[in-house]
Amino acid sequence: MPDEFPYDVFLSHNHADKPRVRRLAERLKAAGVQREAGLRLWLDEWFIQAWDIIALNVDEGLEQSRVLLRCISPAALASGWVALERSTAIHRDPANAGHRFIPLLPGDCALPDTLRRYKVVDFREGSDAAFAEVLATGQAEKGGMTCAP
Repeated sequence: MPDEFPYDVFLSHNHADKPRVRRLAERLKAAGVQREAGLRLWLDEWFIQAWDIIALNVDEGLEQSRVLLRCISPAALASGWVALERSTAIHRDPANAGHRFIPLLPGDCALPDTLRRYKVVDFREGSDAAFAEVLATGQAEKGGMTCAP
């Protein structure tokens, strides 16, 4: 596991959730700039070009991101691609000791048993408190979580 990560947060999602995830990414980016926190996000549409091999770019993004923020939705749960991203993060830190996997619930969705063991960030209302919790995951020091920003 790298000591320094080029990206703080990798936003894992299904393409059906793209508009909601894009709004979250822009909000996180703006908050990072306002706070001079330098929150560095990896969002597929910001890094994958038409000529790229998607799987290679995604794997590189996962490897270079300290946290995988998985946006949970019915579409994401049905997606083999999103499952692969989660499996990659879990494989690299099975006990999640480095807090590298954070599930995010942006809308109503029944959680599968495999995700119920994690503390899920409830972002269904998009409240300031929930946003602060998401922002804190991206600003945490490596190897641990910080308090709310």
